[in-house]
Amino acid sequence: MPLYNTDLHIHSRHSIGVSKEMTVPMIAKGAVEKGLHIIGTGDATQPDWLRHLRKNLTLKDNSLIYDAVSFILTVEIEDNESIHHVLLLPDFESVDALRKILKPHSPNIDDEWGGRPRVNVNGEILAGFVRDVAGMIGPAHAFTPFKSIFRENKHSSLKSCYGNETPHIKFLELGLSADSDTADFIPDLRPLTFITSSDAHSPVPNKLGREFVRFKMQGSTFDELRLAITQKGGRRPVLNIGLDPRLGKYYLSFCSNCRRTLVIQTGEKPPSFDNLNIYIGCKDTKEKQRLLDDIHERRVKCPADGKKLRLGVRDRAAAIGDGEIKTPPHRPPYLHIAPLLDIIALSLEVKSSSSKQVQSLYNNMREVFGPETIILTETSITEIGELNDRVAQMIEAYRNKSIGYISGGGGRYGKLIPPWESDLR
Repeated sequence: MPLYNTDLHIHSRHSIGVSKEMTVPMIAKGAVEKGLHIIGTGDATQPDWLRHLRKNLTLKDNSLIYDAVSFILTVEIEDNESIHHVLLLPDFESVDALRKILKPHSPNIDDEWGGRPRVNVNGEILAGFVRDVAGMIGPAHAFTPFKSIFRENKHSSLKSCYGNETPHIKFLELGLSADSDTADFIPDLRPLTFITSSDAHSPVPNKLGREFVRFKMQGSTFDELRLAITQKGGRRPVLNIGLDPRLGKYYLSFCSNCRRTLVIQTGEKPPSFDNLNIYIGCKDTKEKQRLLDDIHERRVKCPADGKKLRLGVRDRAAAIGDGEIKTPPHRPPYLHIAPLLDIIALSLEVKSSSSKQVQSLYNNMREVFGPETIILTETSITEIGELNDRVAQMIEAYRNKSIGYISGGGGRYGKLIPPWESDLR
């Protein structure tokens, strides 16, 4: 059964802060260069973008096609709790029907910058609307500290957000802040398919497809995608690819004042700190769970300055769940890897991924080996090394999970430790 590299969450030029180059032709061009087969349109309910989609996409064998790329009609919507949801829609008729349903509830669905509209209904009602038009819905970037279902002081289960519609929620978008392990802390998420996607605002290759899912399907249609997400008929996700959440600036729990990040250690040593971290010992999983609950209730103070600690993305997921990562049998592998342009820039010790030196090597590698998705996942390390040894070292370290990180938190981004520096630490 064929494999399809799929990025289901992007935005059009009708969302704020998005490149004017986010048009169907430019998105398709970027997808081909990247090695993506299916792209979500993003912003499908915005009227100008909808007209652009109708004009540029051709229906062929039940797929919406431009050049060699298939498009799935998608939109990100914000509900009345400021929670973001990703919607997948089967055809233009379903988009029209959804627009008609949502328009009385939305102040900006027809606005020029209404690509990600707000609707004044909750998640349960919105999910019902989507089911009425035969679409699919799931939480967008489910663990980010902003606008997500599982952010602090918001929901702690799918049921509390989607109510009676919960049985119809079949996927969850992890977002750049999380990976499969993060979400698999939570028992009621384990049956779901996890989506990795870019949320791209530009068609350049280190934005478009910086996270994607590889699905096994018979074709690139909405119906095939639904089967793959629900894992029926042999269709299923076979690989998630994305950034390591340790690079995110809200990964670790932290002090709300000094921004030191929390390291939970095994044992019963008294709390301590250094210039970067706070160290708190827990003798077992139950004690760790109590600590996370106490941090959530703002009952734990920083040993450095006495201010209250706040949960980071990882610990928030652990607090909601049962404290253990339990990976279900259907969960595909997750490859933590950066876009190739970023790998090359780090390897060449060049700050900008748009520099001529970086672009030259990137284009050379694509000419020799093919699309970026193949280079990151399949190309022989030996062959990559013949073009650049450090790039080969980086890709090999990503693939075998030996690459090092200094985890981020408290507003401080994490840092990757290249293989050639790891022996120096």
